[in-house]
Amino acid sequence: MPLSRISCSEITEGVSYSSPVFFDDGKNMFLAPHQAAKKYHVRALDRWKVPFLVTAGHKEAKSQNQAATKSIPEPEDDFLDVEEVEELEDL
Repeated sequence: MPLSRISCSEITEGVSYSSPVFFDDGKNMFLAPHQAAKKYHVRALDRWKVPFLVTAGHKEAKSQNQAATKSIPEPEDDFLDVEEVEELEDL
């Protein structure tokens, strides 16, 4: 099946596709089929300056995936610095 280009501006929170969505190389997957894009997906595309994505599928309605989007917490962008851990004594 031929791949079609998706402008990254079309990837908004809650959008999903019927087939996997790949980066422009067509090999590395960005979104699994039927997985709704989350806020961190949209931010990653902006941060990485991805020109476009590709898929063999079609855009699905947002309402199909709204519940799934809300059920999984988003990872934090700002991670706390981890303090140095003391070495454990040998037993």
